[in-house]
Amino acid sequence: MFKFLSDFWDFIFPPYCAVCGEPLNGEKMICNECLGKVYFISNKRCRICGKVIKSGNICSNCKDNLPDFDFAIGCGNYVSPLSDIIKFYKYRYRPSFSHRLARLLYASYLTRGDIIGLNNLVTWVPMRRVELRERGYNQSRLLADKFASIAGLKSVPLLRKIKNIPSQTKLAPDERLTNVRGVYSVDYKELNRGNRNFYDTVIIVDDVLTTGATMQECASALKKAGVPRVIGLILAISP
Repeated sequence: MFKFLSDFWDFIFPPYCAVCGEPLNGEKMICNECLGKVYFISNKRCRICGKVIKSGNICSNCKDNLPDFDFAIGCGNYVSPLSDIIKFYKYRYRPSFSHRLARLLYASYLTRGDIIGLNNLVTWVPMRRVELRERGYNQSRLLADKFASIAGLKSVPLLRKIKNIPSQTKLAPDERLTNVRGVYSVDYKELNRGNRNFYDTVIIVDDVLTTGATMQECASALKKAGVPRVIGLILAISP
């Protein structure tokens, strides 16, 4: 009976990809073709922040202002279709996207053999309660939990957001840096629970890296707490 109703509903309202609008063939929300277009192609990138560079291994910004995170791993550029997928995920209440997006994170994570097999702990960029009430979920936490499950790692709330600030999306690059200053702190109780402070690396999961200001502040808080290495795992990096 339920299968009949589902088939009837799909006949009346055929399922289409949320990004390209083409009919879905067994996929949920996003077609495989759109998902297949989100990986970095062959652009040369800074080995720290992941931004596109013309030459060398490190961009001028990282050379002049070396961030506290050791490096960032990105799945793709923040351009269509990945940017569209992320916007749907964040702003149109699509928590169900998190599992497929976490698989993208895992695929990118596997490209870094130097961190596979280490004592890695997973956390995420936190939100304030008022932000959670407005959106209904923390998209970065969902990604972190799903990714950790796939990778066989632990996902724990190591960071707290202790100030309400204007959205980073509405600010200029230099304003973003000052906007997040002192916004994040470490939950030492969580960090020290079960000898978690002995982990080699903390992986911070987030959806988008634009200037790197948020990742920098989160990493800075963790480094001050004694975490030896901090890595960003990001769905998309702005070109």
